[in-house]
Amino acid sequence: MTSSTRSAAGNLWRYKALAAVGFTPFMLPIIVLFWRDCGLDMTEIYWLQTLFAIAVVVLEVPTGMVADRLGKRTSLLIGMLIICGGIVLYAMSRSFLAFLIVEILLALGLAFYSGADSALLYDTLEALGREEEFNRIEGQATAFRLISFAITNLLGGVIGDWSLVAAMWASAIGPFLGIFLVMGFVEVNPRDTKESLGQALRGYGNLLSQALKFVSKHQYVRWQILFCSSLIGSATWLLWLYQPYMSLSGLDIWTFGAVFAFFNLVAALSSKRAHLLEERLGGWRTNLVLATLQVLPPVLMATFIGPMSFLFAAGHSIVRGTIRPILNHRILQYTYADKRATVLSLNTMGGRLFFAMTAPFIGWISDTHGITTAMHTQSGALLVVFLILAVLYVRIPKKYFEPKPKNP
Repeated sequence: MTSSTRSAAGNLWRYKALAAVGFTPFMLPIIVLFWRDCGLDMTEIYWLQTLFAIAVVVLEVPTGMVADRLGKRTSLLIGMLIICGGIVLYAMSRSFLAFLIVEILLALGLAFYSGADSALLYDTLEALGREEEFNRIEGQATAFRLISFAITNLLGGVIGDWSLVAAMWASAIGPFLGIFLVMGFVEVNPRDTKESLGQALRGYGNLLSQALKFVSKHQYVRWQILFCSSLIGSATWLLWLYQPYMSLSGLDIWTFGAVFAFFNLVAALSSKRAHLLEERLGGWRTNLVLATLQVLPPVLMATFIGPMSFLFAAGHSIVRGTIRPILNHRILQYTYADKRATVLSLNTMGGRLFFAMTAPFIGWISDTHGITTAMHTQSGALLVVFLILAVLYVRIPKKYFEPKPKNP
């Protein structure tokens, strides 16, 4: 093993460590309560998240230029710095306008981070000749991330019961630590950074054009992006209803953290075993399982309301744990190396766009007709979406199911 190979291998443990400590969402179990305490209603909360999603859509692909042309490590470092600063500002904000400004800042940070992490991992494994380990390592990293989420969510519920603002401040701990981990990454496929801004913009335009052309022509990759976008976007619908739903179910605030911790542990276990799911069921059966687990929970939660009815949402946690190791891998293995970060950015952008187009309606339904009606609406809409996708899936020619070589 050469010295450069050994350096690249160090990315693997740093990647898992970053997944474990890079994000510490102490605030997640109580953030809706924090917004409500600052005077926002559910419609405003969904609008806030809609505008955040739109900001991500606008910023997601342009920031892919940094990852694919200036380096994945550079993109990750910029993203982590912005996210850390944004969370600090969030803890100091108290109005819809202030929250909106910070949400846009966080969208920028997330856009720099998103896609660059998985692309760096895949590049590293490719350099080491270990591409077949992507599912397993991505699954382990996602499991570490979700276990960390479980611990911080559990503590966040306790902290939030004492002080909602304190839980917000605590959430900056992980991104602060993540900055130092990202600084230790090695860029596996470094690019020439001596080009002018005009050259970089022209190169980005060409790269984006090529990525869009590739996705538009590759029916299987396009379908995977549509499917993944539907799962990501619809999961966010229910996320912002969890806390008012748990209040409706009679749970105390301090237990919210325990519930979110449970969700993350379920997602972590699912992520760790995700590669076995597809190996045993195959592609289309796995898709069917994921779609079913996304559609059923809102109906069951709205029908059976009680202190333990939150358990139905475990289905969504299983889906959340399997998206990155299974669906991201499908997209990466069919995409050329120089377009991977950009195509993954398109994938994330699709999920945000799906949410942005539908969230205001969900918020309005929640305020005007109640949470249970909003949940039934979610399931009905999702069922229609997945039926349409099923029809499109069976029409994909077999030639698109052959993985791409490493280079175009």
